[in-house]
Amino acid sequence: MCLNGAVGDMTILRASISVILMALAAYIVVMNWGCVIASERNKRKGIAKHHSTVPLISLILTGVIAYPLYPFSPKWWIGIIPAVDIGNWMLVIGLPWAIARGMFKKEDTPNQSVDGTR
Repeated sequence: MCLNGAVGDMTILRASISVILMALAAYIVVMNWGCVIASERNKRKGIAKHHSTVPLISLILTGVIAYPLYPFSPKWWIGIIPAVDIGNWMLVIGLPWAIARGMFKKEDTPNQSVDGTR
């Protein structure tokens, strides 16, 4: 009796912790999408304010911590959370795209002299 109760309690604890971590990861996913939407709105209005996303946190919370901790058998759906995170997509697709376009070039500063020498 005592052994079954301890195993059941441990299963409930593992399930609770993994669900809390997945909820935190889902919150981060929603906030990342909110940051992208807010940045696009600012860009359209001409406001020079950018809201940054946080990549890989949802992947770490779900794939590294919650997936092995989750005690029940169908676990494939846990991978949906980091797959819909735009922060992860920005890192995987956006960073190589920005490097290829040369978006990290230094712009000329307004303090340069008129003839272009520094």
